[in-house]
Amino acid sequence: MVIETMAKSQRELSSLWGLAIMNMIFGGLAMAFGVSIGVQNIFSMVEAQSILFPQIAYVVLGLLAAAVSIRWLVSSAEVLDGADELRDEYSKKKEGLDEEGLAGLIAKMMAYYRENKPTIKTMMLISRIAGGCFLISGTFSLALAITNVMTGIPQWDMLTQVLGTALSYAIAAACFAIPHFFGKYSKIWDYRLEETAKAEKEFKAQIGEASE
Repeated sequence: MVIETMAKSQRELSSLWGLAIMNMIFGGLAMAFGVSIGVQNIFSMVEAQSILFPQIAYVVLGLLAAAVSIRWLVSSAEVLDGADELRDEYSKKKEGLDEEGLAGLIAKMMAYYRENKPTIKTMMLISRIAGGCFLISGTFSLALAITNVMTGIPQWDMLTQVLGTALSYAIAAACFAIPHFFGKYSKIWDYRLEETAKAEKEFKAQIGEASE
């Protein structure tokens, strides 16, 4: 029983760790994309030597997107740091972990999840959005590769596009799979939190009745 629960807890922590990693990857790419849009349009105005309102709008949007992405990177890094600490503690205590120690570890996991629940739920959504973006990117690369094959593109360039397509599809699959599996664990954690909240209310009610 203890061994089975230990393995399950390890899978839950690994799933949370993977979710944080996916969000950091997507956050980094979104930040780079936002900065790129802002800088390109700034250069366009410098070259034109005039203020162009469409370019200003793109600069603002790009830099705003970069700022939001940086904030999300920080949030994801904080969740990742917490997940790392829990995994390290689990690894150190794994050999001699008994029922009491395992209960303590699960309690820490629940406390961490309750504290970061809004962020973690948003991370699940962002991961699925990232999966959609990588899926679109992979499909576009695949269509481009097929078109270039028909027009006689050099073999090396075609290989690069195929590898890029495969990488995009692989990341997309991970972005969809990780929140899917973690969603199962989060439902269990939500249930545990609900039961804990009920127990606390019942305990307070009993204390109140006893004091009357």
